[in-house]
Amino acid sequence: MRRTTGALVGLMMIVATAACSSETPEENTQEACSAAEQLTVALDNFDMTLSPGATVDEVRDARDSVRQAWQELDAAADDVAQDRGQALDEAWEDFEQSVDDVNGDATIRDAAESLRDDAVEVQEARDALADDLGC
Repeated sequence: MRRTTGALVGLMMIVATAACSSETPEENTQEACSAAEQLTVALDNFDMTLSPGATVDEVRDARDSVRQAWQELDAAADDVAQDRGQALDEAWEDFEQSVDDVNGDATIRDAAESLRDDAVEVQEARDALADDLGC
């Protein structure tokens, strides 16, 4: 029982550490771009492996390299999409707060410019997320 508890605590610490990544959205994007390039390299290497003299083991090894590159890109792309989702959430919260902060005695003309800017930020965050999702 102690081993199970210790293993669970260890696993929870690993998950918590992974969830608390300190990478910025820019770093996540750079990692995704690098991973995309690595996938291209792995696919090119796979193509070169498909020669008449290649063995089945060589082809499988090349496939495994493609799999690894794909998994790294898949994980990096998830991080980028998560960053975009978080940016949309933050833009929405700023927009909502800006509307709430408008003085009840103010005219719409007085607040329109600021509210328009916040609405544009929501739209830009939405567009970035939709682009990442391929919408």
